[in-house]
Amino acid sequence: MALISFISCNNDDDTKYSAIADFIGEWEIEGRTLDDGLPVEIGDESLVFSEDNNFEDLVGRYTLSNETESTGHFFISTPSYDINFENSIGEVLTADFNIYNGILTLEYINNDGQIVREVWRKNYYYETE
Repeated sequence: MALISFISCNNDDDTKYSAIADFIGEWEIEGRTLDDGLPVEIGDESLVFSEDNNFEDLVGRYTLSNETESTGHFFISTPSYDINFENSIGEVLTADFNIYNGILTLEYINNDGQIVREVWRKNYYYETE
């Protein structure tokens, strides 16, 4: 006599995992240098990434706070895996990025044609929506 059993698995749980989860939260600037390698004076700056309404894409919202506040959307482009910041008036800044162990490094070319390298540290105590 053979015993046959069928097990049903339900993959339709309500848990959603963000494609940009490593970015979500508040980041504080730790340093900024120009292409000459000399540090640039920094103030209190924070960068907050949040999810948009689609958890499965590579798009979200950002808020950059320093002397002023700038908001917009960001998206990760593939296959180059650049991060693109589009502000509220449609200007786009594209940066190479590396994100590892709570450290985000951005490298981009500013309006003066200089290479800018920024290092941001994630604030793990930030409350998201």
